[in-house]
Amino acid sequence: MKPPIFQYERPGSVDEALTLLAEHGDEAKVLSGGQSLVPMMNFRLARPEILIDIGQVAGLGQIERRNGHLSIGARVRHEELVHPPFDGPLGALFASAGRHIGHLPIRLRGTFGGSIAHADPVSEWCLLATALEAEIVVRSVRGERIIAIADFFEMTFTTSIADDELLTEVRVPWLGDDWVTGFSEFSRRVGDFAVVAVASAVRLEDGRVAEARIAAGGVAGTPVRLSLAEAKLVGRELNAAAIGDAAATAAEEINPSGDLHGSPQYRRDLVQALTRRALR
Repeated sequence: MKPPIFQYERPGSVDEALTLLAEHGDEAKVLSGGQSLVPMMNFRLARPEILIDIGQVAGLGQIERRNGHLSIGARVRHEELVHPPFDGPLGALFASAGRHIGHLPIRLRGTFGGSIAHADPVSEWCLLATALEAEIVVRSVRGERIIAIADFFEMTFTTSIADDELLTEVRVPWLGDDWVTGFSEFSRRVGDFAVVAVASAVRLEDGRVAEARIAAGGVAGTPVRLSLAEAKLVGRELNAAAIGDAAATAAEEINPSGDLHGSPQYRRDLVQALTRRALR
């Protein structure tokens, strides 16, 4: 339960961190909250030769609304989003999802950007980023790059971030008052990783669904947009019949594998139930 020997660096700025990443490449790992990386190191599942601790780097802790989106810095702690400094449909969604992340000590240390970069397919924040069509901002000594969420997650614990790049910001489209949001998750115990989770956001216009976003986690190697289920809602009133059709379609369009937590059919049943709850 002890990590291998490693070198520890604590840069004072983003530029210093980027210089270290450029120098050490895939030998380095970025440390922020450490709630995922440190246990992996202790179990020897991760063996970085150098840790680059960005925990005190300025300019990565912002939560700001600007230019039609919400900007969330990489070092924002989970607990800051459980009690977000913004309201409306987006605030309700973040607060609802964030409460499911581990326990309070984890939420006080773990970071939003770290969760996104870790790319756990049952991560609440990865699920929200997928459902909301977020953009991921990464930087290196070569410059800045903006990655659409559809191109960001590649497989379990794998993203399109290059070895010399640092995730600095996540941009989430702002949702106006014509949106309604929902989140539902099933885990074995409070604080455990989710078996399945579903997030939804629906824009209403004249009492009917004008736009829908639904995503599920825990059914594949990455969070999955449920586009067929979304299509079942568009143009209809958000009533029990429409929600039932969307939930049934969601269960049909996924192709989960089984594991010790449940069979493929069990996960389909969960997706149907949780989609219904999220939309309600």
